[in-house]
Amino acid sequence: MKDIQSDLNEKLLTQEFYSDLNNENLQLKKCQEIAQNFIELENGIAVLSDLQYNRSYVFAGKLADELNVFQEKDIQEIESIWEEELFAKLDAEDVLQKHLLELQFFQFIKTIPFEQHKDYCVVSRLRIADNQKAILHKMFYFTNANNKNVELALCLYHFDFLNSLLHHGMIINTANGSVIHQTEAGNSSFLSMREKEILKMIQAGKRSKEIAELLFISINTVNRHRQNILEKMRVGNTTEACTMATKLRWI
Repeated sequence: MKDIQSDLNEKLLTQEFYSDLNNENLQLKKCQEIAQNFIELENGIAVLSDLQYNRSYVFAGKLADELNVFQEKDIQEIESIWEEELFAKLDAEDVLQKHLLELQFFQFIKTIPFEQHKDYCVVSRLRIADNQKAILHKMFYFTNANNKNVELALCLYHFDFLNSLLHHGMIINTANGSVIHQTEAGNSSFLSMREKEILKMIQAGKRSKEIAELLFISINTVNRHRQNILEKMRVGNTTEACTMATKLRWI
C-alpha cells in the first residue's frame, strides 16, 4: 500500500504550482465551507488537503466519534495530505484500491477541459476493519485554471447505509451519471484475458514481434492491445501499466 501511496504522493506534491495568493485563498475558503456543510448535513468526516503546502484540514462529524478518530477538536490541521488516523481503521486492501483509483483520476483529470474538472469525482467503498460496516468515500480534485495543476483534494466520508457490494470504486461524471472507470473488484473484465496475457509478456521483457509470434497474431494486433491497455489504465507507458497491474494483482 505504501508504494502506491508514495507514487500518488510524488505526483501530487511535485507539481509546478502557480502562485496566486488571492485565488488560492478564495478556493480554499470555498472548499472549507463545503467541508463544514457536509459534516453538519451528513455527520461524516471531510478532509481538505492543500497539495501546495502539504497539509490538510480535517472536519470531524459524528462518524469520527463512531470510529474514534480525530477526537481533539471539530476542525484539525495536520501536516500531511494523508488522513492516516482514519486509514488505520479501514481495510488495508480497500485503501490500496482507493489510492490506485485516485492516481488514475489524477492522470485522467489532466486530459479533459478545465471547465469539466468539477464534474468528475472518485467514489470508493471502504470496509471498516474488524467490523461489518463500511463507509463511502467521495473525492474531488480542485485545479488551477492557468496550468491545470491539482491544488486541493476534498475527501468526504460517510457510512454506506445501503451496504452495497456491487463495486469497490469508480471514477464518475456527476453531471451525467456516466462511469469513466471502475476498479477490478467491481469490473472483472476491465482488462481482457488477452490484454492481461500481453501485459505479462511485456513485463517479462518481450517485444511486440515476439509476442505476435508466440500468440500467432499480427504485430498490429499486439500494438492495438498495448494501446488499449494504456487508455484503459490511464497510464503513459507499458512500464507504468505493468507496475500498476502487478500491485492490483491483475497479472
